[in-house]
Amino acid sequence: MKRDAYGRLDENSYPLFHQVGPTPPSTPWAIRLADESGIYRLLCFDFDGKEAGAVSCELMERAVDDCDELSALLTEHGVSHVVCQSSGTGGRHIWIAPQDGAPAPLVAALARAARARFQTLDHGMLCNPTEGAARPPLSPHRDGSTSLLLRGIAETLTARDASVAGLVEVTEALEATRPALRPHDSAPSGPTDERHRPHRRLSRAGEAHMSTIEGGSNPSWTGFMCLLSAAVAGWSLRDVQHAARTAPGMEHYRTKNTGRGSRRKRDLHEGQARLERQWEKAHQYAALYRSLPQVREPQDYTELISVVDSVNDLLHRLQVTPGRWSSEAGQSRQSILQALAFLTLQTGKQVVAASIRDLALATGLGRTTAATALHSLERDRFIQRISAAGQGNAAEWQLTPALSTGSVTVRSQLLNNPRPPAGLFDKRAELVSRLERSLLESRHDLFTRAGLGHRAGALFARLGEKVSVTVDSAAGLLGVTPRYAATILSRLRHHRLIIRNGKGWARSKRDLRDHAARSTGVSGYLQARAERYEAERQTWAWWQAELETMNSSPMARPRRPHVTSRPLFTDLPGERIWPRYPRRVDARADHKSARQLVLEGALNPESRFQYLGAA
Repeated sequence: MKRDAYGRLDENSYPLFHQVGPTPPSTPWAIRLADESGIYRLLCFDFDGKEAGAVSCELMERAVDDCDELSALLTEHGVSHVVCQSSGTGGRHIWIAPQDGAPAPLVAALARAARARFQTLDHGMLCNPTEGAARPPLSPHRDGSTSLLLRGIAETLTARDASVAGLVEVTEALEATRPALRPHDSAPSGPTDERHRPHRRLSRAGEAHMSTIEGGSNPSWTGFMCLLSAAVAGWSLRDVQHAARTAPGMEHYRTKNTGRGSRRKRDLHEGQARLERQWEKAHQYAALYRSLPQVREPQDYTELISVVDSVNDLLHRLQVTPGRWSSEAGQSRQSILQALAFLTLQTGKQVVAASIRDLALATGLGRTTAATALHSLERDRFIQRISAAGQGNAAEWQLTPALSTGSVTVRSQLLNNPRPPAGLFDKRAELVSRLERSLLESRHDLFTRAGLGHRAGALFARLGEKVSVTVDSAAGLLGVTPRYAATILSRLRHHRLIIRNGKGWARSKRDLRDHAARSTGVSGYLQARAERYEAERQTWAWWQAELETMNSSPMARPRRPHVTSRPLFTDLPGERIWPRYPRRVDARADHKSARQLVLEGALNPESRFQYLGAA
């Protein structure tokens, strides 16, 4: 490291070279992982719990659990390694010295597979054989601490006895246990207790996460999967509080990892506060997942390869042309484009069906804004409409490919459906994670038009990837003038969402978006919008059922509802039918009253009061 003019070590970079000898450098140092031929002589897995440059206690615990899980997997496959606490903040390093070195492609595949499994892993140094470097065990840190050995001895690295075949086996094991694209559908991280049954209904994967004994090999990840499954299933905070006291998979909210291979009881108030914070985060994920279609494994890998390449190219174009999306309408178009790319990756199909309301809810926009953005993107040839909406089906869209389709994809035969290339699914998971993070962090009540605006949400999301930004760099990210960027930063600073960090601005350590939304008067804005859209869907289905009844012959019409019937939308014969549509005094349909009845829950079969319609 190089000291600045004031003798400080504020920047985490290593621009100087030091000759190897008995005298160590006067500043912290790092060593290259690969030699000049690109062979990795050392591997370093860096688990860090920082968010936008600031240490997060919750993420740091997740990093420790991730490190312990990978360490156990390495031990299981006979790969000798050393575990270090990298600095005083609590980060973890796993060091491996491969026997005779490991080739860069093998290390890159291992790094991608590990990154898909462990979200706190910084795998950049393992994918860069030219410049990849890390601080070795026992070396000093710029905060005054040193890298401490927690498990293993330093001689393990000098002996260089880690088996390369073992690394291949670890890579295969990580690929076999890769989390699903929707994390709550993933397999549990450990054995389950078949006797445990949740007090409310969950998906099969959610029940497995809830019954994972002692949280499995990664209690923090299992705990959040339990919350995410509960949020998707419509549980309340009281439900998850009850589960946190009884469910084996919720061990993370009862005990804490000590970092020494054991766990201790967590403070009651700390556990409750953490549960509530992560429950809010799980609700944000659930709102994005509810609009997704059913998961289907891709049958044509040629199409999946094309999808991944198209989305990767699209994200690159969005990054290098910020000026094209600088206006408020442009930012809305970019969000809709990201949502379509997210759907494309989730389905693995080039053509996806997406309704305007689903895209609006996924991006935090209104339905009219989403519709305008779709038409603008179609006009600018970023997307293509394959089929229009009709018959109750959403319109089908396709991302416009950057290049023409190659000759090998003309016919869908076995020879044109090759095995997936190495890293395809890991690359897909990485792109899904990027889009997911961008959509979630900008989708909030505070960043609606009634709040701070969609561009403020876009900048807040980009700050999650940066240590800090200045006014000029923020203007470059958004493609706006420095004056307007200063205005957005001022609004974020007013609500204490960002703080000073040197010459720039960084995210606050606490996420105060909910507090800011309440003070601005927009709290619950997106939830109310989702309820309105759901009411509009039910009203439309009700009216279509009414039309079908009106246009059918009298003998084919269903029986009129009895006073004891519970109206439901179903094709089953008998009393379980829908009531008559409300009418005005002139016998015309009263759509306004119908939507109000739906909003009040009059058609809900579990409602105490039912709407029976006209006699």
